[in-house]
Parts: sequence; structure tokens; C-alpha cells
Amino acid sequence: MLKGKILVVGGGIAGLTAADRLGRAGLEVVLVEKSSANGGRVAGLHRYYPRLCPPRCGLEILVNNISGLSNVDMRLQTELTGVQKNSPGIWTVTLRNTKQEADEYQLKVDGIILATGAQLYDASLIKEYGYGSLPAVITSMEFESLFRPDGPTGGRPVHPVTGKPLKRVAFIQCAGSRDKNHLPYCSGYCCAVTLKQIEYLHQSCGDIGTWVFYKDIRTPGSKEEYYRHVREEYRPVFIRGLPSSVEYEGGKLIVRAEDTLSGKKVKGDFDLVVLAAGMVPPVLPVIDGLEKDRYGFFPGHTPCDPTELRRSGIWAAGCAQQPMDVEDSVRSALSAVAQCLVKLHQQPSAYPEVNKKKCDHCGRCAKECPYGACILGPDGYPEVYPGDCRSCGICQGGCPLMCINLPGQGIKKIEDVVDRVLSGGVPQPSVLLFLCSNDAYPAWEKLTGQGGNIEGLEGVVPIPVPCIGSVNMSWINEALIGGLDGVMLAGCHPDQCHHGGGTSLAGTRLQNLRETLGRMRIEPERIYSTGITIDDTERLLGEIRRFGDLLVKMGPSPFK
Repeated sequence: MLKGKILVVGGGIAGLTAADRLGRAGLEVVLVEKSSANGGRVAGLHRYYPRLCPPRCGLEILVNNISGLSNVDMRLQTELTGVQKNSPGIWTVTLRNTKQEADEYQLKVDGIILATGAQLYDASLIKEYGYGSLPAVITSMEFESLFRPDGPTGGRPVHPVTGKPLKRVAFIQCAGSRDKNHLPYCSGYCCAVTLKQIEYLHQSCGDIGTWVFYKDIRTPGSKEEYYRHVREEYRPVFIRGLPSSVEYEGGKLIVRAEDTLSGKKVKGDFDLVVLAAGMVPPVLPVIDGLEKDRYGFFPGHTPCDPTELRRSGIWAAGCAQQPMDVEDSVRSALSAVAQCLVKLHQQPSAYPEVNKKKCDHCGRCAKECPYGACILGPDGYPEVYPGDCRSCGICQGGCPLMCINLPGQGIKKIEDVVDRVLSGGVPQPSVLLFLCSNDAYPAWEKLTGQGGNIEGLEGVVPIPVPCIGSVNMSWINEALIGGLDGVMLAGCHPDQCHHGGGTSLAGTRLQNLRETLGRMRIEPERIYSTGITIDDTERLLGEIRRFGDLLVKMGPSPFK
């Protein structure tokens, strides 16, 4: 049976799914939800698509399952206010009861799943649509409530102000989404939600006119079949073009737009206008070292690790990652649970070792570790927690005294290569080629036929490394002083590095080393770096050849 305590933040469909599966796996789980009830946005829906089943069914099953698990502690009206890592593998989280601001307390947990959901974009900011000022201009979530027994109309799909039956309803897509003035991204779920709402509006009201103003209908996968079903069964009017204005005249909402397919101006009067508002991320406390995208979501390292974030031991699930519908949120939660279980069950086969006799407590290893797996202990020496470490070796690459290293790598390996070159075992020009194991080394293997030589460049000695950021500048310095003609680093592109900032750190270190080599009267051009993707075989060959030609022009190493 697995052991550990996991904090799940958010009691929506993703958080409930994660808490249920982790609890059934035997872990101790603390589930916190800042509101007074679980369910999140899903609890406010009338129906799921495409089967139009009631959402309370899935929610009730999850809540009942969790209630029967003694190892799951469900805490409502509780929010996360702080996260800190002060010991390897353990997170200290600060929680607060939302009814009592001063009532904060702390827990130590082995992992965190952020299932914090998302919020609707403030539709009142889209001034041309009149949300908040015009009667019967509502959001898609408010439209859902018209069909719920606990909604403002008692579950009757009627005009929310007058109570009269609805005759004509307009749906405006991308309300705040895909718009440089609001949300530049697609919120993903909106088109299918509108199709669902058209279906149960026609089923409830019979003879009713529905119009859809849109940029593009986006229904990937099986949702495309649902789109065809709604279009053929209920015949809504689709206008390709977003409205320029929504106005109120003579007791009706007047919508004006241009149909970009026909080029004609369109004007319609409606009882109700429904805005398919986009999603925005919730506000969360700052977590040191945890990267968000430019919109505020936690994307993970897609597609390699789509749920685990840059701080090992923290996962994102559901709409905390990006806008999602219910189906994708559940999938995301299950993925986060799987990653969490693997992390608690397995440890890397190799993780950095520390030579305390050489360490001067500079702390660079802890500062540069992209996962927070390395911290300075009470005695000031680095401590590496295997459960959080992903064996990237970035700490090794940044250590000025080379007192922390991954087993099987280090200065001894470089010295062996230099000895081979000086003994005549490597043709000239001799090039030490460091290759990132994620992209550059697979490209090299394709290029050389799994270990063969490149014609004319037999002097290239390849060394795969877990990340180009793991290459210590002392290795390069020793290789050049030892007589090698040049050193080349082939890593991921900076924005594609599998370990966050590894490539960028290597670039900064290389620039500093070039300045040092210049003072030592060694040509800085004897060091070269490039970004390589896994398919860049021909470009890798071209880069190696150009570097080799440059070394030939410069002549042999002055230390040879």
C-alpha cells in the first residue's frame, strides 16, 4: 500500500475525481474547497453533452465515494494561501478558513494537485454586447440556470425578466475569446456548450428560433458528430460573423452583424441573447519557481509531462491547466493522479551525489534546480531528494567546484576522452560533442546509423548528457587545455528545453567561459552551441561540418 499525504486544491469535477482515485489507492488526501459546497461550475449545469444526462449524477457518485473513505479529509470553505518547500520532498501549505480570515494553519504534504478550475471572463468588459446593462443579455452559465429547478425561473426556460415564453434566442460565440482586446486564446469548450443549449432549448420550447453568431465552429473529435446532429435536427441559423452591436429597442434585443460568407449585413430581433464567455484562470498564491503561461494557467510540460509542473510534486488538473470541458477535465485529473502515484512509487535510478569536503555552501545548485529537488540543509550543504529529482544534472552543470555530480558523469569521463585524443585514438580536428539525450542525441543516432561515423568528421566524439544544462564549464575548459580542438554543445531550443531553463543556463555559462578563454589566449570560437530538435538530423550534420571547417582554419589547439 502506498503511503503519503496529498493536498487536492479545488472541489470541482477534476478535484473530486483526483481525491476519489487517490483515496482509493490508499493515500491520505486533504481536499480543500473555498466555497460552501463541492461541484464547482459543473454543479451549476443543467445537462452534460452529448447525452444530456444530469451532472449531479457524476458528482453525487464521487461525493458518496469520497464520504466513504476514512483517509480523505474534505474541508469546505477552506482556501490555499501559501505554499513553501522547506525540506526535501515535503511541501508546507498554509490553509485558511474563509469565514475566519485570521484562522490560518499549516500542513505538511508529499504532493499537491491544483484543480482550481477557472472563471468566466467578465462579459461586461465587452461593451458592444451590453452585458450588465441590457435586459436579457446573459452568459452561457446563466442560461444553464434557467433550466434548473433552483434557478431564477424555477426551471422554466422563459424570459428571465418578463417571465414570457421565449420565441427567438441568439447565441454569440467567442464572447471575449480569440480577441486581442480581451482573451487572445480559444476557450475550447464554448461551441459544444452552445450546441447543447440549442438542443435542450428546442426540446423544451418546441417551436423556437435560434441563431448562432460565430467566427469558426470548433468541435474536435466526437464533438463534430454532435455538431452535425444539432444542425440537422434543429436547423439553427448560423451567421459567420460576430455582432458589431446589441441594442434594446421596442422591448426586443436588436443584434447587428455582417455575414462574412455572403458579405451581407444581418439584423435580427431576439428575446434573449446568450454570450458564450471565455474562461480565465483563478487567482492563486505565488508558488516559488512554479511557472505559469502568459495567460495565468499551469500548462505543465506538454506533451512530455502534461500535468506535472516545474516544481516536482505539484500537478495541475482540469481548467487549472487550460480551458476544458467536463470530459477533458476528468481525463486531466486521472493523468495527474497517475503521475502522482508514479512519483510516490518510483525514484530515479541516478541522482546527484554531494562531496561535502569540496562544497563552499554557495547555494547555486539549489537556486538553479528547476524542480526544487535540491535545497540547502540545516548544515548549509546541498540535500537532494530522489523522489523530486528528475536527474537533469543542471545542479552539476552550475557547480563551480564540481562537488555535486550525477553518477557516471563528471571530470573523470572528460579526462578519459582527452587521453584518447592525445594518444592518437581520435582523428583531427578533434571535437568533443555534448548532446542532449532528449532531442539532440536521438538526432545524432539517426544521422550516424546508431553509432557509425560521419564521413570526414571521424574526430567527433559524442557524449550524451541528460540536459545540456548539466555540462559543467570546467569540463570544457579542461578539454580545451587538454588539447582538444573544439567543444560543441547541441541541446534543445531554449523554449523547448525538457527541463525548463537548462538550455538558457548553459548559454549564460558559455558566454562567461568565452570571456575567460579570451583572457587565456584561447580562441572563444573553439566553443560552439546550437539548438536541435529530434528531427534536425541534416541541420545537425551541417552545424558539425561548419564547426569542423572553422576549426581547420584556426588550426590545431595550442595545447596539443
